[in-house]
Amino acid sequence: MSTERGEGQPGGPGEGQPGGPGEGQPGEGGGRPELIAQTTAEVRAQQIAYDRFHDAVASYLGINRTDLRCLDILDLAGRQTAGELATAMGLSTGAVTAMLDRLENTGYVRRLRDPGDRRRVLVEPAELARERGWEVYRPFEEATVPMFARFTDEQLAVVRDFLRTGNDFYDVQTARIEELARRPGR
Repeated sequence: MSTERGEGQPGGPGEGQPGGPGEGQPGEGGGRPELIAQTTAEVRAQQIAYDRFHDAVASYLGINRTDLRCLDILDLAGRQTAGELATAMGLSTGAVTAMLDRLENTGYVRRLRDPGDRRRVLVEPAELARERGWEVYRPFEEATVPMFARFTDEQLAVVRDFLRTGNDFYDVQTARIEELARRPGR
């Protein structure tokens, strides 16, 4: 797990090789391998900051981190069935049912019949989740525009693409780890 001078860090073809892509890119010294190591370290530090922030939010809302992740998924994706949430969260349907019971009891979600198929039950955030979420996240909206003002549209597009690439990378790695966990005798 070392991030010193790029050790243990993923790299593409030509990275860190003379004449390779990005050679001579500006950084804080050390060339491309050092810049990759610094970027990886910053991503890891950001993940720790996210975790700490989400711990604080979950505590403020009186729920656990898994419940908070469910609310986040519903906020991003909209109404979902319990099965869709189970897939999105990597949980069993039984675990999702228990989670939804907790969230419904706290007033953060509501279940409703799918108007197109009365056999299906959909889950959506309740008004309380929106109100409490707005208390927490409104300052983000106010701070985001000035925070990103220092970046050009092209730079923001690179950051967006970097995050999308990272999300795809973690989807693949999560599937790999889940497969390892299913192996007998692990």
